[in-house]
Amino acid sequence: MAEANKKNSMNLIIDEALYPDPLNTFILNAIYEEATDIHLNVVDGGMLVLFRVDGIVHEKRRLSQKEGRKLLNQIKAAAGVSASKSLAAPQEGQMRWRDDDQRDKNIRVTIVPMDGEECGHLRILSMPEKELEMANLGFSAEHMKSITESLDSLSGLILVAGITGSGKTTTMYSMTSSRDLSSLVAFSIEDPVEFRLPNSQQLEVNEDHGLTMYQGLRTILRMDPDLIMVGEIRDRDSAIVAARAAMSGRLVLATIHSQDAAAAVDALHYLGVPYYIISSSLRLIVAQKLIRRLCTACARAREPYAEEIEVFERAGIEIPTKIFDPVGCEQCNGYGYKGRIGMFETALITPDAAHKIASGVHDEQLRRHFRDNGVVPLAIDGITKVADGITSTQELFQRCNFPGLLAETQSGISEEAII
Repeated sequence: MAEANKKNSMNLIIDEALYPDPLNTFILNAIYEEATDIHLNVVDGGMLVLFRVDGIVHEKRRLSQKEGRKLLNQIKAAAGVSASKSLAAPQEGQMRWRDDDQRDKNIRVTIVPMDGEECGHLRILSMPEKELEMANLGFSAEHMKSITESLDSLSGLILVAGITGSGKTTTMYSMTSSRDLSSLVAFSIEDPVEFRLPNSQQLEVNEDHGLTMYQGLRTILRMDPDLIMVGEIRDRDSAIVAARAAMSGRLVLATIHSQDAAAAVDALHYLGVPYYIISSSLRLIVAQKLIRRLCTACARAREPYAEEIEVFERAGIEIPTKIFDPVGCEQCNGYGYKGRIGMFETALITPDAAHKIASGVHDEQLRRHFRDNGVVPLAIDGITKVADGITSTQELFQRCNFPGLLAETQSGISEEAII
């Protein structure tokens, strides 16, 4: 685990008294590998250290029970977590690292008791400037056109939909930062605030002190906002307030948990928002999943197999002469992939779509309407990225029901293929 210590490019400013080894080495290696999470799991006779890199968990090292306890004690000291041996409940803390460019890396720490032992989780939060640029997220020209049109209106509700860990918050931040916030009054209510955005006022939910998502939204509406970000819509009151705020001339960007654009409407209605309010407030839905980018240094080209050719044909995509498989090299730490990119579906809510939403149509009917009017589903965007050499068919097999694309219906791609 000493690789990162040899990398001059890290240049992290470290207080060695606060971050001694082995904590120092583990965090250095995690940051070098661009891991988002470090998991410290209890196993027989010790502790298992795992890194989550580009959404995939990798085992990094097994520690003895003594080594594991030492590492956890170092984490507690650095994060301000109680070092009591009789820890009876989960505790949370935070560490902050700063590199030589004065960019902070916040590390959220959670320690949980486990049958007389403790396990831990470290979430590494950092937002490189390049990730805030929409052009780097994987949007097509058509996606960008729909998003720009919706943002330029400065009113209405924009929903960013996806499963947990699909990059919804990054997309919401990216869309927000594409506006000139210095000329707008921008607020957010988040749980928690993951990254700081310049020229925006970010509130963090604190239910222990009465600041719920709903109360935060009500407070923001009294602050004369032009733009509001909602970290995640997950209860009836905040959902209705967000939708009504969008109807009253504010631009509201919010994330919601759903599989695709049509399902996002159902998810909002399930929370208690009437269809007529959804249809009146909703301007755009951006649905997404994350897939890994092939490492450009080691990806290996080959001709597509017959099954893959059939999928390209079904999807209406020109069959590429070659596609690429992951290999693994020093630049990608042997993973074959380096970084992630989004698969997207953008659905502008036209008057016809709003009418269907107001009538309460089933999500499959709304999905068919979107397809008939040119909305490209997530799976097709993923196949396009395979044809473009950005990702592999193996990766797409893991992220959506790739063989299900062969079950295409007359009206468009089946729901099974989307999921």
